[in-house]
Amino acid sequence: MRNFLFSILALGLLASCASNSESRPRLPTDAEVEQYNALAPEEDHIACFTRTELGSRFPRRQCYRVADLEAQKGQGQHVVDLMQIDGLLDSPFNLQ
Repeated sequence: MRNFLFSILALGLLASCASNSESRPRLPTDAEVEQYNALAPEEDHIACFTRTELGSRFPRRQCYRVADLEAQKGQGQHVVDLMQIDGLLDSPFNLQ
């Protein structure tokens, strides 16, 4: 019985070591980003930064294509403009 419990414990330990150790891909270092941006066309440049998500205390490094960041910024402004037109968002100048 003791050998059976020991073998189950050993299998559980091996399974925990083998499970999901690489759930997220490794992000490039600052030097790798700089080297990539030096060789890549300007529309494919990437930018990495560290930020703390809402509800978390742990900062995470995130990397994005600069073109994608610009597209998201433009889309966010478009949504704000539409909300102001529909009256769902107050104008910063209180014009109505």
